[in-house]
Amino acid sequence: MLSVPRKTFNFAIDMKQIPKIIQDNAAEQGFNAVEFIGEREDAQAFSVGCVDEDGEPLPTGLPTVFLLKEDKVTVKRGIEALDLL
Repeated sequence: MLSVPRKTFNFAIDMKQIPKIIQDNAAEQGFNAVEFIGEREDAQAFSVGCVDEDGEPLPTGLPTVFLLKEDKVTVKRGIEALDLL
């Protein structure tokens, strides 16, 4: 099986870096992986999760999405987050 590296902290996606405020919020909530997923609700959207030491995703249940607008982070979880993916 081919292993594809996960996009995690400081990984540039579409020439954007994961903002430090998003990295810090993710780490505070126990997440160690962040992926920029685009613009949602007039904000930058980031999917967060957990990966193991090999970069493989770990199950965390329903998704969590962080929305960044200006300097404010809003967290969407569960069904709300699914609607943003």
